[in-house]
Amino acid sequence: MRLPWTIIGFVLLSAGCAAPPGGSSAGFWRREEVLKPVVAVTDFENRSGFSGQWNLGSGMADLLVNRLVASDRVIVLERRKLGDVVGELVRQGESFFRSEGRVERGRLKNAEYLIRGVVTDFTVTGDTSGWFGTRDAAIRGRGQEARVALVLTVMEVETGEVISSVRAEGFARAGGWGGDVNYRGIQFGGDAFFRTPLGRATEAALERAVKRIVFDLPRRPWEPRVADLVDGKVVVNGGKNVGVRVGDEYLVRKGPRAITDPVTGNVIDRVPGDVSGRIRIVAIKDFAAYAEVLDGSPKRGDVLEKIVSTRRTP
Repeated sequence: MRLPWTIIGFVLLSAGCAAPPGGSSAGFWRREEVLKPVVAVTDFENRSGFSGQWNLGSGMADLLVNRLVASDRVIVLERRKLGDVVGELVRQGESFFRSEGRVERGRLKNAEYLIRGVVTDFTVTGDTSGWFGTRDAAIRGRGQEARVALVLTVMEVETGEVISSVRAEGFARAGGWGGDVNYRGIQFGGDAFFRTPLGRATEAALERAVKRIVFDLPRRPWEPRVADLVDGKVVVNGGKNVGVRVGDEYLVRKGPRAITDPVTGNVIDRVPGDVSGRIRIVAIKDFAAYAEVLDGSPKRGDVLEKIVSTRRTP
């Protein structure tokens, strides 16, 4: 039985929604109300036994960064070459440089999750060049077979807890006589590399790894707060980027109080603060919104709780 596309679309849309833990008067999160996780990638460790002209540690990390950015599901920070950025900040602070256009210090972002990778297999059988030590396999007419295996570990920076461990493999073949590839002189990660069996196997392994990482990373909901007060208007810490709309109304609450386990010290719940006011959105920018005060005296840091209307359109 074939279902109508309208029903299929509704099922897929419903599957993409998730209820916030503990419930909220704001109802279900919209996709845009979930902030992208902020990650950093370290150089891979090479345990494959391969040692050639390529640096698998930094090369594989660069490929992973490229694919994470392309996924548009995470914010990726450059940590492996952070020294270059810090050096530029230090240089700009010296008296030799003009003050106009100087980058403000103290604005580097913090990573929430750290991704470490290990290359456990990086092999080619049937390599006629002998670079992989299997020259005779191709003579039997099998052609080249490539296998790449990766193990990726995702750790939460705040706690050091491992939240995901991903094993991803990729296989590819250049079949038959004359299908062999000489890897000497090919640049790792270049266009020519990805046309080889080893390049296709690498791409397949990374694609599987990225899909799993993006799926496993926790989604942190946007926490609406009062960012400032300007000319009698409340500045909210989110705008178009989190789906704020003109006319949206929010209760203003004092900051929540954390409840901790007396044995472990872990936070087990958060109690909302008392209601101290109410605001309505009147203007929206990309990353901020402006609201008029309907009641109370909001202050920077106050928590905002969206009011969901229960009225139905006739």
